[in-house]
Amino acid sequence: MTANVLLCLLVLATAADAGRARTWQQHAFDDFARGESHGVAIAADGALALGPALADTVELAAERVWSLLPNPGGGLYVGTGDSGRLFAVDADGRATLLFDSPELALHALALGPDGALYAGTAPDGLIYKIARDGEAATLAQTGARYVWDLAFIDGRLHAATGQPGQVLSIANDGSTDVVFDPGTDHVMTLLAHGDRLYAGTAGKGRIYVIAGGASRLLYEAAQEEIHDLVADDAGRLFASAIPGADPPEGQTKPPAAVYRIAADGAVYPIWEHGEAERVVLAAAGRHLALAAAKPARLLHLDAEGRRALVLQFADAAPNRLALGPDGTLHLGAPQRAALTGLPGTARRAGHFESAPEDLGIHARWGAIEWRGHQPAGTRIAVKTRSGNSLEPDDTWSSWSAPLTQSGQAVASPPARFIQYRVELSTDDAEITPRLDWIAVHAVQTNLRPRIADLQTFPFRPQKSGNGGQPQAAPSPQGRGGNRPPNAKSLRVVRWQASDPNEDQLVYDLYLKGEDQREWKLGEANLSQNSIMWDTETMPEGWTRLKLVASDRADNPADQSLSAERECTPFAIDNSPPVIELETRVAGGEVVVEVAVSDRISAIQKAHYTIDYDDERHPIAPLDGIFDSASEKARFTVAGLEPGEHIIAVQILDALDNLGVRQAVVEIK
Repeated sequence: MTANVLLCLLVLATAADAGRARTWQQHAFDDFARGESHGVAIAADGALALGPALADTVELAAERVWSLLPNPGGGLYVGTGDSGRLFAVDADGRATLLFDSPELALHALALGPDGALYAGTAPDGLIYKIARDGEAATLAQTGARYVWDLAFIDGRLHAATGQPGQVLSIANDGSTDVVFDPGTDHVMTLLAHGDRLYAGTAGKGRIYVIAGGASRLLYEAAQEEIHDLVADDAGRLFASAIPGADPPEGQTKPPAAVYRIAADGAVYPIWEHGEAERVVLAAAGRHLALAAAKPARLLHLDAEGRRALVLQFADAAPNRLALGPDGTLHLGAPQRAALTGLPGTARRAGHFESAPEDLGIHARWGAIEWRGHQPAGTRIAVKTRSGNSLEPDDTWSSWSAPLTQSGQAVASPPARFIQYRVELSTDDAEITPRLDWIAVHAVQTNLRPRIADLQTFPFRPQKSGNGGQPQAAPSPQGRGGNRPPNAKSLRVVRWQASDPNEDQLVYDLYLKGEDQREWKLGEANLSQNSIMWDTETMPEGWTRLKLVASDRADNPADQSLSAERECTPFAIDNSPPVIELETRVAGGEVVVEVAVSDRISAIQKAHYTIDYDDERHPIAPLDGIFDSASEKARFTVAGLEPGEHIIAVQILDALDNLGVRQAVVEIK
């Protein structure tokens, strides 16, 4: 049945080309950074290669590392807790106890122009001076609980303190002057740069510059704490910021961040990470070393924020970093007094595991391809596994046999999720293989479309803003020539459907009358999800409508699937109600008996007019409600002048078909 169909496009369904073949590929840093690295580094351009190994760990007779300071002569100084001990560690990893203080923690270390070593403590906020001969003495009592950082500028020692948060200047005799008081509990970090002193605070994560006896706020970060201020070899300034405790309900926790401080004082982020709760920043030549938790990783950042993964830690990330004069990056462990460094011995093997990829639905795997560089004596092998849970568990398949040639077929069983593992190895520690790009090809199992909703209802033009007149109905495009459509006979058909494979859907509409056995095709190959029918010349009666959604546009005929849905039966009714009137005149009043019937629709309302007047008088049914196709009513008209009168009765059915019948009465 193709007659009387208006294809008035109401909602355009955007149907992009969407087959069932899928390719999952990774090549950029952000792609690989979602996975887990075990001895494999990720370059800024996304290439995977064998990473550096850590040097042997140095254990110290203390609980944890609180501060690191490179020794210009080699090795480094280490301030520890919770016993407040100061160690010197030489280039060979031998540790010597320099000073066992009565304090709990040595949070800050600095070397003075006189070659003496200075240490800031907690919980009594003391500053110790350790002379070259090893003699230690209390230099200053700051009056604070914490000394968080120390820095020399113009040969004078400055301290960042907590509770209260201040920047103090300490004279050689130990006397102190407050050079800056930001009104916060903690000043966490100091950086002497040229003739300026930079300070970072906690409570409100602010960066200040102090010069010439005056201070100026450079930046207030969204994070709670400015943790580190550093300068690289090119003199560029950077700050790390951490978010602090969870914010009040309804507020968003800001990400951890690294900010760059431009020469003109502008401050802007170059790195952000929403999961990292703790970050430690250190200058490492012309780039930055960044240790971040969740996941525990060591990154290199350049001045523009391009990042490379150096290594991923098996447990916690370091809480202190320091670059030695020989280029060794020293790392202090957060939960035990242990040190290690980079670069250590060269790695001969490592592997990288991708984050699982969700194909959305069950899929069959095709080939796996990769590109890279594999010098002689090096090896690249790729394994896969698959499963149907978001996280790999015992229900997943085992890792497949290693594939050593790009383009080989994936051997893992069909599933919704897949993961790959790249294994790199070398015979020569000076040479590493490199993988630049990898792709897994798959074909999703074809699933049936889903029809969420199907409706049909009479079209009712909305009132326009111009005089309250109805908007014009669209002109017909189906059989019927140029005959204007009757708004009362228009029906909207609207549906919602989707395809799990994101295939393009086409729709067929079928009709069946109440006395018919077979469905008749009303319209085929629709791409939109709404049409309009003009039912004026269609057979009247209760009618059923069926929608069939098919993915045949993107699948071969023998593999395409479809879904169907029927809507609630509806009435096609373009005929007015039939009205019968009986009148009698008694005592100057007219009693009108009304009997009305409609073959299909229920009666909706009734009224009458007198002598062609515009005033409409409602008519009530005898049973109190208009709810059926057959109704009776009675009304009385009084107060008519003697003479002839016309009483016209108008009846509307549920589809707004109007029936009119008049009676002529004579009043004596």
